Amino acid sequence: MAWSWGPAVLWMAVTVVVSHQTMVHIPFGAPDYIAHGTSYALFGVLLVRALADGNLADMTGASILPAVAFGVAFGMTDEFHQWFVPGRVASGTDLAADALGSFVGAVSGAAAGALVRGFRRRQSRGYNLR
Repeated sequence: MAWSWGPAVLWMAVTVVVSHQTMVHIPFGAPDYIAHGTSYALFGVLLVRALADGNLADMTGASILPAVAFGVAFGMTDEFHQWFVPGRVASGTDLAADALGSFVGAVSGAAAGALVRGFRRRQSRGYNLR
């Protein structure tokens, strides 16, 4: 359980800590929505991984919808939390970036799982990959 969900829960904790800051410096001067989308894309990958019990080969398309739903729900709580932090605001644009990032990350995670499964099938058939 800790192996599969640990990274996603850790990323949630990091997100809460950053969200609680009154002023957040975004690297390279990127817009806030880019930071949200990027952060939630990683979160989407971690959620698909968690739903597959940490096994990369078990990361499938069936995990995309639950991962995105969880990512959006967490994004909503994050935006609600920011409403009470001085200097921060709840933003629909940020929530949309969270949702899009969760989707992109979940799809990427499922695609990585498909690549691993394909590679393993090729290996089991004895194909020479050189």
